[in-house]
Amino acid sequence: MNQKKSTTLYGSLMSPLAVGHCALILYQGQLMRTSQVVAIHSWNADMICFETRNTNYTLLFGPAQQAVAVNPLLTSMAA
Repeated sequence: MNQKKSTTLYGSLMSPLAVGHCALILYQGQLMRTSQVVAIHSWNADMICFETRNTNYTLLFGPAQQAVAVNPLLTSMAA
């Protein structure tokens, strides 16, 4: 059985994170698109932990991104 890989990135969300959609992350000056988000596990002002079809992500935010771009209505559907 394949286990999902885990990765930690220091970057910024470029669009609201929502279950059922891909995440767009600005990472090291490059725009990165993930596979479809299947769960959002936790978030605060400094980081967000979420899971896609292929990977478990921990995204650490830079000082420029104070608010986490999460749509709370869509995250309640992941619970």
